[in-house]
This record gives sequence, structure tokens and C-alpha cells, in this order.
Amino acid sequence: DGLKVLGDGELTKQLDVKANAFTATAKEKIEAAGGTCEVI
Repeated sequence: DGLKVLGDGELTKQLDVKANAFTATAKEKIEAAGGTCEVI
């Protein structure tokens, strides 16, 4: 349960995201844009 970030769409800005889960695609896109992913 909680928030799971999905990798649909295009990311053009750097984001630092905290969520319960990330798909592999979402993590790749966030990190490729210079952001970070943190599982809480």
C-alpha cells in the first residue's frame, strides 16, 4: 500500500521524490533527469 510512482510519460525537470515504491522505468527516468528516488 501507499504511493507507487509509475514510469508513464516524459520527465523534463529534476525531481527529488519520496514514495513507498517505484517502477524500474520511473526510477530510471527520475535519475536520468538528475533527480533522486527515496523509498519511505
